[in-house]
Amino acid sequence: MRRIVLLSLVACQPPAARQPPLVEQETLVDLVGSWRWLQRSEQDGAVVIEDEQWRLRPTPTAQLAGSYLRTVEVRSTATLGFPCNQRPWYRQRALIDVIVEGDGASGYVARETGYTPEPSPCDHGFRHVTTYAVRPRGNRMELSWDGGAQTLWHVDSVSDAITQPWAAPPPSPTGAWRWQTHAYDDDGNVRAEAEWWDITRRTESRIDATYRRRVTVRSPGDATIACAGAPAWSFDDAYVLDGDREDGHWHFVERAVDAGRHPCLRATPQRTLDEATGEQIGEFLVLEWRGKRRQVLYRPYPE
Repeated sequence: MRRIVLLSLVACQPPAARQPPLVEQETLVDLVGSWRWLQRSEQDGAVVIEDEQWRLRPTPTAQLAGSYLRTVEVRSTATLGFPCNQRPWYRQRALIDVIVEGDGASGYVARETGYTPEPSPCDHGFRHVTTYAVRPRGNRMELSWDGGAQTLWHVDSVSDAITQPWAAPPPSPTGAWRWQTHAYDDDGNVRAEAEWWDITRRTESRIDATYRRRVTVRSPGDATIACAGAPAWSFDDAYVLDGDREDGHWHFVERAVDAGRHPCLRATPQRTLDEATGEQIGEFLVLEWRGKRRQVLYRPYPE
């Protein structure tokens, strides 16, 4: 009779009391590997593509460690240049370190512990570290925080640390640079400007530079431009500069110019030599010319 009563008491207990709790480490092990999140949206006349690649690995303690590479690419839908880099698109990247552990209750949390942003004139570099509530869902991992949520999808079991995909900039801005812009002149014509720069190092604190500047003016309706006798005309200038390192930036001075000639330039055949302060920010060289004219050069892509 006592045996029957004991069996009855056990049968009446709720499932949680009859079964041992899940082992936290086993559940965390299910999160080891590579995860991915991707989102596309349109905001204020631009297409925004957000991409996160996570990797988590086990540690000797009851937690996971890892990092994720977050990339945000913004492209203008009107082909207009953004003020930060004067191009119709820009990218922000950052490598964020995280740990995943139990929250002391019945769930798990992911805590950001540090970050390394890619230097860019379109990124101030500051981040607020965030803590996420984590809910495993098989091949999905749901993250939520105050004001948002996202779902990562399991990719594979690779848990190696993510390598920072951008290289440290060289101590001097040597090599090739490009710049281009489009605007309308006072007559309503499209004025396209492009520059090809080449910088070489003379000493540790002195550099030499040359750049070729091409300007093309085109009538938007292919009407004939009177001074050119055609719907478009162009000219090339070639400049020689040198630069000195001063308190963490570079001081550029134009020394000579080979000015292009064209019938449309008869009223302004001369060029005025200028000087600028240059700061290298990652793959960009930001120049501030006299008169507060800002110019952002960028590294050309490999052919």
